[in-house]
Amino acid sequence: MNNIQLGLRTLALVLLVAISTAILVHPELIGGSGPQTAQAIGTIPVLAHH
Repeated sequence: MNNIQLGLRTLALVLLVAISTAILVHPELIGGSGPQTAQAIGTIPVLAHH
């Protein structure tokens, strides 16, 4: 694998993480209703720890 392919794969991974983080922080970007969706998403880590 050459450096250009590695760079493109790294860039794609960084973009995927950035987009998914933006959607988790601001679910209204994809049409989610602000407070209700944010509250539902906020409970996911709490449920995972139990």
